[in-house]
Amino acid sequence: MAKIVLYQDVNFGGNHIVIEAADANLIDQGWNDRVSSIVVVSGNWVLYRDVNYSGPAWYANECGGLWGKGVYPTPSSWGGANDAISSLRPS
Repeated sequence: MAKIVLYQDVNFGGNHIVIEAADANLIDQGWNDRVSSIVVVSGNWVLYRDVNYSGPAWYANECGGLWGKGVYPTPSSWGGANDAISSLRPS
């Protein structure tokens, strides 16, 4: 089962939410354009700038990021932009 933790601030600060399934619209959960760091607990994830899995996409997985442990403390660590994720799904 895929699992990712989204954080509001860089370096895993602020509020967080655990996602375990595809979500086509983070607006519904109050997380649209709020993500600044992530931890991929398991699986491979595709992060999209826009709702409904559209727009530019970035990839993150449990073996990537810093130290190869699924840790992405800043948007640049997954190649993305700050506060720019609107939908995501496991790949």
